[in-house]
Amino acid sequence: MITPDFPLCEIKDHDGWRKLPGEMVYTGPYVQVEECSYLTPARPDKPVRWTVAHRKSAIAVAPITEDGRFVLIHQERLPVQRTLWEFPAGQIDDEHSRETIVKTVIQELDEEAGCVLDESATLLPLGWFFGSQGFTVEHVYLFVARPVRLVREPQPVGGEHIGEVKLVTAKELKEMVAQNIIQDALTLALYARMTAHGLIP
Repeated sequence: MITPDFPLCEIKDHDGWRKLPGEMVYTGPYVQVEECSYLTPARPDKPVRWTVAHRKSAIAVAPITEDGRFVLIHQERLPVQRTLWEFPAGQIDDEHSRETIVKTVIQELDEEAGCVLDESATLLPLGWFFGSQGFTVEHVYLFVARPVRLVREPQPVGGEHIGEVKLVTAKELKEMVAQNIIQDALTLALYARMTAHGLIP
């Protein structure tokens, strides 16, 4: 499969934005917390203090089967003490490039949903979003993968638990969003972006 061309999100100084040197106050395997200050376009002479959580960027992917159904996974989410219906997602562990982002998409489809891409499949990039922009620099790249085939049970890693994989129609997916059955930002962002692109009838 040819790696699609898409823009990369860069968090850096630009157009009147400037991040001043800060101090890391916590460093863990999945998140680092920094106390720092910023100069902004509206406040160029008055540093603004902020606490920022640093996390790896991530991907979220909407897998679609040959017959047009969406693949959802039922995943335990420990911090909120719920098992949620979601699209597959995961952090990008390697350097930030188009190739590693696409590699992560394919890996998460396999691990979390037991899916593989058909030989004729395409990955459609749908940009990125910030899930909690007042708190963290984490950003998530959104993709649609179609068509996919389910070939085995999920094999999540790193303490994750996925209890079920379900195929839903576009109408069923819409009802799950409307009824607050789908509650996570990744899946809601993907649904919104697919709807805006006319991919959900």
